[in-house]
Amino acid sequence: MKKHPGSAARTAASRQPKAVGRGSLPWLQSAGLRTQLLAATALPLLILMTILAVVGLSAYTRMTQSLVQDRDAELVGLSARQVADHWAETLLLLSQVAGSNELRSGDPVSTRQILSSNDALLRRFDDLLATDAVGRVVASTGASPLDTLADQPVFVRARDDRRPVRSTVLASAQGNQIVLVAVPFYDQTRRFGGCLVGVWELGGEGIAAPLRLVRAGSAAFSYLADEQGRILWHPQPSLVGQIVVEHPAVARALTGATGAETVVEDSRTLVVGYGPIPANALSSSLFADPSWQGWMLFVSERWEDITAPFRPFLMLVSLLITLMVLVPLLLLAFSSQQVIAPLQSLVEQVDRVAAGEFSTQLSINRGPSEVRNLEVKFNEMVAQLRRYQADIQNYVTSVLNGQEEERKRIARELHDETAQMLIVIGRRIEDAQEQASDAPLRTSLGELRDMVDSTLEGVRRFTSDLRPPLLEELGLANTIEILGRRTAREDNLDVSVVISGEPEPLPPEHELALYRLAQEGLSNVRRHANATRVDMALRYSPAAATLTISDNGVGFSVPQDTSALVAGGRLGLMGIYERARLLGGTAEITSTEGHGTTIRVSLPVGLARPEELAPEDHTPAP
Repeated sequence: MKKHPGSAARTAASRQPKAVGRGSLPWLQSAGLRTQLLAATALPLLILMTILAVVGLSAYTRMTQSLVQDRDAELVGLSARQVADHWAETLLLLSQVAGSNELRSGDPVSTRQILSSNDALLRRFDDLLATDAVGRVVASTGASPLDTLADQPVFVRARDDRRPVRSTVLASAQGNQIVLVAVPFYDQTRRFGGCLVGVWELGGEGIAAPLRLVRAGSAAFSYLADEQGRILWHPQPSLVGQIVVEHPAVARALTGATGAETVVEDSRTLVVGYGPIPANALSSSLFADPSWQGWMLFVSERWEDITAPFRPFLMLVSLLITLMVLVPLLLLAFSSQQVIAPLQSLVEQVDRVAAGEFSTQLSINRGPSEVRNLEVKFNEMVAQLRRYQADIQNYVTSVLNGQEEERKRIARELHDETAQMLIVIGRRIEDAQEQASDAPLRTSLGELRDMVDSTLEGVRRFTSDLRPPLLEELGLANTIEILGRRTAREDNLDVSVVISGEPEPLPPEHELALYRLAQEGLSNVRRHANATRVDMALRYSPAAATLTISDNGVGFSVPQDTSALVAGGRLGLMGIYERARLLGGTAEITSTEGHGTTIRVSLPVGLARPEELAPEDHTPAP
C-alpha cells in the first residue's frame, strides 16, 4: 500500500479536484456548515409542492370517480328499465304466438311452420320450441335442447300457475347452459295444450339482444348476471357461466342495491355500475311470476377511457408540477454539494483507516470551517490509532513468543519427566507380569501395560505438537508432509500434500507460523468441517511462501468483517488472520455452505520485524 508523509499527503489531497465542486461560489466555500445547510431551504418548498401535487391529483381522481359512479348508477337504472321493457315486448310476442290457431290446433307441422316464420322472436331467442300437454317437445326451430320438459320446474309452474315463467340455468342435451322462458297455451276446448318455450343460450345472441340497446359510451360494455352471481352474457366469452359473487359490484348487486364501484381487474381500473332489472316493477301482468326477479345488469368502462379527454390537461399540470419540484431540487443539490464533497473525501479516508491503513492523512483546504476542524481531529485520531496499532502488535508478538516458550517448557517436562515415568511404570508392570503366577492377573497386567504404552504414545504425540523437533531437522516442507500423513492416519481423512516451487529460506518464526497455521487449519477441519478429504499445498515463490488448505466439508458463510468471527466463536480462524498479519503476510478464507472451505496464507520470504511491517488489509474475501 502506498504511504504518504504528512505534509506530502496534505499537498496531494489539496490538488484533488473532487474535494470541492468546480465553479463553487467563494462565499459558499468559506462559509460555515450551518450557512451551507441554510441554502437547502428549498427542501420545505419541495415537500410542500409534492404534497400539494399528490393531494390535488388524489382529489381530482376521487371527484372524477364519484361523478362517474353517480352517472353510471343512474345509467344502469335507466338501462335496466330498458331491458325489462324489451323482455315485456318479448313475452307479449310469445303470448300472441301462443294464442294463434296453428299452435292451438296441436298440429306439429303447422306449429313448426309458424315458429320458423316468426323473425321477431327468432331475433330475441336462440331457439323456439313447443311442447304438448305432457311436456314432450313436438316442434323446434333447431336442434331441440331437451326431448321433454315434463320433469322441469319451469314447465310445471307455467302449466299450474297459467303464466309466463323463466327457468334457472339448465344444461341442454348438447352440453350447453341455457335458460328457458315458458308461456302456456290452450287448445280449442280451453284445456292446457302445452307451452311455447323460448331458449336463451348463455353467451348467445338472444340473451344479449336487450344489452345491445344499452348506450354507455363508445368504450363501455354491459353484461348480465343471475340471482346466483353467474355471468349470463359478457363480451369476454371465457367469463360466461362463471359464478363471480366475490366481485365487489356483483356482491353489492346481490343485495338488491343500485350503484357503482371502482374496481381493479387484471391490473386495469374499471368503473362498474350495477343494479337489478326491475321486471316486477312494470305494470305488465306478464311478469307476475317471481322467477322474473333476481337478474342484474352491469355497465363497465375503463378508467383510462373515462380520463382520456382530460389527459392532455393532466400532462400539462404534471409538467408544471415536475418543474416546480425539480427547480428547488436542483438548487438543493447545488448547495448541498458544497458540504457533501469534502465529507465524501472524509468517508474515503475513513474506509482506508477501517481497512487498517493507518498511514493515511486527510487534507481539505477548502470547505466549511466545521469540516476543516473535523479534518484536524481525524488526523489526530489516525495518529493515535497508529500508535495503538504498534503497541498491540508488539504486545501480541510478545504473547505469541511467550506461548511458544511455554510450549517448549511443557514439552521438555513431558519428555523428561512424564514420558520417562511412564517408561519406568511400563517396565515395573512387565516385571510384575513375569513374576505373577495367576493367569488372570497376568492378563490384567498385560492390559495395563498396553494402556501405559498408549498413554506414552499420546504424550509423545502431544509433545511433538507442542514443539515440533522435525521442523528444525527436516525443514518446513517435510514437516508439513509428515503432519499430513499423521492426520490421515489418526483422523481417517484422505489428506493430499503438494509441495511446489524452489524452497526459499524463511525466517524461523515464519516457518513455525506456517506450521502452526497448518495445525490450526487441520484442527478446524477435524472439529467443524465434517469433511472426508483435505488438500494441502505449500508453494514457494521468490517473494513469499503460500500455504493452502482446502476441504470438501460443510462450509460456512464467511463474514466480510473479520471481527464477526470472534462473535461467532471462530477464534481459530481469527487467529490465522492475526498471526499472518503480524508477520507481514496475508490470510484469505473462502467458503460456501455445502461446498467446503479454503484457507490461504502467504508470508514474505525476507527477514523483517513485525513492528516494522506495514499493516495489511486482512479482510477475508467475500
